[in-house]
Amino acid sequence: MSKPVSLADFGLSPEFGYLQHKDPLNSLPPGNESWDEMGKHLPKYLMASDFRARVERLPDFNLSKVNSDAELRRAMLVLSYIGMAYQWSSNDTAEVLPAKLAVPWFEIGKKLGRPPILSYASYAIDNWYRIDSSAPIELGNIALQQCFLAGQDEEWFILIHIDIEKKAGPALQAIELAQKSVSANDPLSLSAALSQLRNSISQMYQVLARMPERCDPYVYFHRVRPYIFGWKNNPALPNGVVYQGVSEYGNQGQSFRGETGAQSAIVPALDAALGIEHERDELREYLMEMRYYMPPEHVRFIEAVENGPSIRKYVEQNCDEVLLKLINESISLLADFRALHLQYAGEYIHAQAQKTPGNPSAVGTGGTPFMVYLRKHRDETRNQTI
Repeated sequence: MSKPVSLADFGLSPEFGYLQHKDPLNSLPPGNESWDEMGKHLPKYLMASDFRARVERLPDFNLSKVNSDAELRRAMLVLSYIGMAYQWSSNDTAEVLPAKLAVPWFEIGKKLGRPPILSYASYAIDNWYRIDSSAPIELGNIALQQCFLAGQDEEWFILIHIDIEKKAGPALQAIELAQKSVSANDPLSLSAALSQLRNSISQMYQVLARMPERCDPYVYFHRVRPYIFGWKNNPALPNGVVYQGVSEYGNQGQSFRGETGAQSAIVPALDAALGIEHERDELREYLMEMRYYMPPEHVRFIEAVENGPSIRKYVEQNCDEVLLKLINESISLLADFRALHLQYAGEYIHAQAQKTPGNPSAVGTGGTPFMVYLRKHRDETRNQTI
């Protein structure tokens, strides 16, 4: 039988899930103060005139001062926010990113195994601090390190995702425990693991349900969303973006997807654990493409879950009513989670777009027909209860 997954092998833990095991660094090490300062005060600089010229006047980024994993993640966050602000701070698109920005963004991304564009890992996973360092990582005690324009709507939108990541930690542990139970042919311990999995998905759903409390659809659409579009499938950038000075790209335009929650490794791991399969079509290809934007260790974890002992097959073969009920409750909750996400896409994007001709709406920030994709995800999940 294939090997059960182990969180520790991928730098993950029940307490933190995919988050760093220590709170993220809130400053770069000495040597890149000007870049750090621009990141921290980005909302102010975006109110000033000629943002792009200000970026071009920054001193060269000192790559030698950034070494540890935490420092690299902080650098990627700062460079990604400045890079997206450089692109979307003006009505005219930047078809070329200056070497001063492009080279360090590419080099730091290469060390982290991610492309030089803002992805979910920098937008959410590495972008928080605790208000009270002795209190939990959850809504009410977390704030963002980095914003584009600031304000409660932008903060809340991202903080919801961070709390969901924290709530997913026990679900990831439950996947490990469930696969070990299958390997040991232990239905009692599998029952406990599936209970934990169900409860964790339920908590994720409860956090997502809080989105409307402090994130208004109008503000999200007009103030939050425009800064996270990518260069792929974007009619404003048909030839992509040239990363000046990056020899590996050979002066050719690059097309990268924009930031999207589909770059979180939570749901793909849950799909793998619950045996949820997506039809082999464009949608599935898109989901696989999203792994290119995830931290490599998160991708390896998903693959290990996919290749591990099948929890679904074990439940199907044993015909145990308790196990059947528990796994179906988890599948239904995951479908509910996807349904709520679809509802928000309708309220926060589709409905707003009807009132605002010209703002890209048929295609999501990741460059996809999002309403079609999200509806299909929901239906495929709901139809796969056992």
